[in-house]
Amino acid sequence: MKRYLIWLGVVYILLLLFPLPLLGKSKPDKDIGNSSHSRQVTSTTQKSNKIDDTFRLLNTKTGKVIELTARNFLIGAVGAELYPTFHTEAIKAQAVASYTYYNVLRNRQRTNPDKSLNGADFADKQADLPIYYNNEQLKERWGANYDTYYKKISDAVNDVLGILITYDNEPITAVYHAISSGTTEDAAVIWGTSYPYLQPVATPGDKISPKYQSITTFTPDELSTKLRAIKDIEFTGSADTWLGNDIQTSTSGTVTYLTICKTPFTGREIREALGLRSACFTVKLQSGNFEFTVLGYGHNVGMSQYGADYLARQGMAYDDILKYYYTDVEIK
Repeated sequence: MKRYLIWLGVVYILLLLFPLPLLGKSKPDKDIGNSSHSRQVTSTTQKSNKIDDTFRLLNTKTGKVIELTARNFLIGAVGAELYPTFHTEAIKAQAVASYTYYNVLRNRQRTNPDKSLNGADFADKQADLPIYYNNEQLKERWGANYDTYYKKISDAVNDVLGILITYDNEPITAVYHAISSGTTEDAAVIWGTSYPYLQPVATPGDKISPKYQSITTFTPDELSTKLRAIKDIEFTGSADTWLGNDIQTSTSGTVTYLTICKTPFTGREIREALGLRSACFTVKLQSGNFEFTVLGYGHNVGMSQYGADYLARQGMAYDDILKYYYTDVEIK
């Protein structure tokens, strides 16, 4: 009996000494990943990465280089590219396409610098059109709607900041345009190089967009003057004999070949010489003038901005919109 009491006493002492440490160990282990300190560290790391993600723009007017965070650049770039009245999912799609496109330009420039950019990643204009608006320019552009539009675009940018469109794990050349002809174009038709992710896709929403079709006319003198500026061409005979009957187009409607006074042209050359909205056109002599009926607006390759807005209004999310226009890509 005495031995039994001694044994109980030893067990009691051991229970007093050891359970508290044993019980106390499980709680910290369980909560480490969910602690407020852990969340704060993660948040700070992400914020730091975003701050380090910057773009350098050459101001073509002053020659100075400005550095912008990716977020601020994208807000200004998206504001310059499309109407803030577009559906939010279309705005997100544009933000990701813009980020991917300029990310490729930035990487290319920083790998093989063009000295004319003075250390910038790219200029603030392409083809004399601004690619970015600062806050003051956005205020001038949007007027009384500035606060509403800025919040809508900045919220969309925040939701997709840092996301890229990739093919074979590499960022793509994510080109885009305002309005397609109804079917987007193979990059090879426009630029001579084919890309697996820049293939034709039907985009019916464009056909109901504003200014899908435009008509531009030129007098014979106007036409001859503009075309002589780009090619050595001799205009002879009356204007009704100038157009050849050999116009050729791609399946998407881009003019790939036509002759004027037996001189060959591509639709792209005609578009640039005459300032047409796209290279998808037909032409005829009407009442003594050359009448061009043009479909779409832009080079017709990649994502159509109006088409993206249409798809978004049908309920499509931004990533699905991007996968629709860019063939076999990943969004990450």
